[in-house]
Amino acid sequence: MDFQIRQFSLAGACAVLLLVILFSSGNDAIGNEPKLSERYAMEIDSASKEKLGDSTYSAIMTFFHDAEVAIETKNIDALMDLYSENYTDGTHDKGSAYEIWTRIFSTFEFMATHHNMKLVSVTNGKNVVVFRCSGLLLGAPNVEKGVITIDNWNQQDHVLTLEDGNWKLLGTYGQERKRLWFDKPMHPLF
Repeated sequence: MDFQIRQFSLAGACAVLLLVILFSSGNDAIGNEPKLSERYAMEIDSASKEKLGDSTYSAIMTFFHDAEVAIETKNIDALMDLYSENYTDGTHDKGSAYEIWTRIFSTFEFMATHHNMKLVSVTNGKNVVVFRCSGLLLGAPNVEKGVITIDNWNQQDHVLTLEDGNWKLLGTYGQERKRLWFDKPMHPLF
């Protein structure tokens, strides 16, 4: 069965993600790959492993796992280590991503993400891959105030590159979408 990115309303997605956060039993949709915290949900098309091969697929899943752990633990150094020095997202670079994540980490008591990803491209040498992703980054400024949407993205291409034996985020690309209260549209990772 081919993976399809689900179309859903933001309110519906928030409700589903909140249920994942509150009631997850630790089941993962990736199979035997590294498990993510019960706060997070990630779905990846089933053909990715076949297209990438076991070794490359496992290394890329480790990249995403490490990103999730860094977000959950608010480990800015570990998170920024996953960015390429050549990272770009519109007018943003690695330095502005650092500033954005620092602000997010200092504002929110906890965060949760949901990703629906499909492998759309891989180079012959398997050193650059592109995943198309839709998802949410939610957070709670404090438990009493409840969960709010920090960011959401639809059909964005996340480009990963192999640098010195490690997968790094090279950039995020897609149709620009204006967002209220932001001068520059950006999803800082994924």
